[in-house]
Amino acid sequence: MEISLLRQKALKELQRNLKINFSNLELLNQALTHSSKEPIFHNERLEFLGDAVLGVVVGEYLFRKFPYLEEGALSKLKGMIVSEENLSRHARKIGIKDYILVGKNQEGIQSQDSLLADVYEAIIGAIYLDKGWNVVFHFVVDSLIKEEEIQRMRDFKSDLQEYTQSLYKTIPEYELVEEVGPDHLKRFRVKVRIGKKIWGEGWGSSKKRAEKRAAQSAWEKIKNEY
Repeated sequence: MEISLLRQKALKELQRNLKINFSNLELLNQALTHSSKEPIFHNERLEFLGDAVLGVVVGEYLFRKFPYLEEGALSKLKGMIVSEENLSRHARKIGIKDYILVGKNQEGIQSQDSLLADVYEAIIGAIYLDKGWNVVFHFVVDSLIKEEEIQRMRDFKSDLQEYTQSLYKTIPEYELVEEVGPDHLKRFRVKVRIGKKIWGEGWGSSKKRAEKRAAQSAWEKIKNEY
């Protein structure tokens, strides 16, 4: 598929957003081409490859980053990171939808979450083929796996319960120790106990949020002691 000068200019803009310079620009163009636009030169094979590469990158990153998490917690976290919702959100940040090629009868589908997630995976596949493992690994980690977003995604209460059941054969106990403020601005303080030891505490605008922050506090102690 021949790439026009106008299309080359557009792809150059996208490469700046991706912070990747392709040696083979046709790979990037193909990653952005929907099957309705080109029945042969489309992105489905690259999407297949990118999905596999993404899974390995995220799996390796989480395996090394969280050595204390059990398999169930790692799988749950991985599922959130590679979800259609998360991939499409990051695709929008990069502005990918403005560069997707679709058939005339499919105009407008570029904004669909499913299509954006598929194209994001296809781009990952294209980067892997063009630049190799190290570059695609850092691209995914730097653009998709943000530390603050992982913390937001994590279910610390479930992680803590799974960990304590496995190690101590018990579950955490949460204790409400303080309430402050008027009813419409109430704040709660919760402590979490594992056995006889207090492992963490947290404040929140609800008991549930305070418990989550107490669980996160406990996780930080576990991580430091690991």
